[in-house]
Amino acid sequence: MDPSVKPATSGWKHVEPVIYEWTVIDRHYEVRASTFTKRQLRPHETTLNRFGEVSEYAFNKERLENERDALILISQTTTIPVPRYLGWSVDDDGVASLVTEKLEGRMLDWLLDDTMDDVKLTDEEKSILRSNVDSFIQNTVLPQLAKLRSKSMGQLGGVLFAPPGVARAPARFTKAPPAPRPATTDRYVYCHNDLAQHNIVIKPDSLEVLCLIDWEFSGFFPPGFEVPFWRCQRVEDEWTHENGGLVDFESRRAMLKEPGNMPLYLLCLELLD
Repeated sequence: MDPSVKPATSGWKHVEPVIYEWTVIDRHYEVRASTFTKRQLRPHETTLNRFGEVSEYAFNKERLENERDALILISQTTTIPVPRYLGWSVDDDGVASLVTEKLEGRMLDWLLDDTMDDVKLTDEEKSILRSNVDSFIQNTVLPQLAKLRSKSMGQLGGVLFAPPGVARAPARFTKAPPAPRPATTDRYVYCHNDLAQHNIVIKPDSLEVLCLIDWEFSGFFPPGFEVPFWRCQRVEDEWTHENGGLVDFESRRAMLKEPGNMPLYLLCLELLD
């Protein structure tokens, strides 16, 4: 399956005022009464790294476009809950914005964090919550994503960039990756590629999964490529196999060196420390 997804809405215009907003290294977020907006940074919003260079990840707009297309694909072809896609716009400065519905839930990492004052789960509730999440992903999410297949590895827009858990450094390089070589069969399956606790939204009253967010790095990759990030806290050191964590970088890179997978492996070499 090689789905060609087109956005249903463009030129989105907000009619509600911003309730609150914040900026991170490569994204600006805005929350309104009924919508959530995720957009690229404007020039005055960028920060400098320790070398005095602008901190900006590569494929910035492409990743946002990929999330837009993924939300449409997943909502149309699976029962996996995702935020409802509302609109897409690019302003006169070329800044792209993705608009989705506002969610009434809490992030998994927030609910498991004892330092949060407004929500305090007991150890038993946390155990139930972890079990619910693991069962949902293993029995609902992964089997349905595995049914979405493609002969080409990469994201929906035809680009190819390395997902988290492949390299130790962020994708900051700007060199265009080599084009993926098509396989002879539908060998690649769809992966979220960042199923971390902060990307899983929970219903606090029932401790069930409300939806999965942040599909920027999703795409078609080798079977078994999805890393169970949802089982550990948001600390990068805990993810690495060297520290007894979840991600065995060497074995994952070995997967990418198999016949037909070489382009992404070469791409990932750019990120090695």
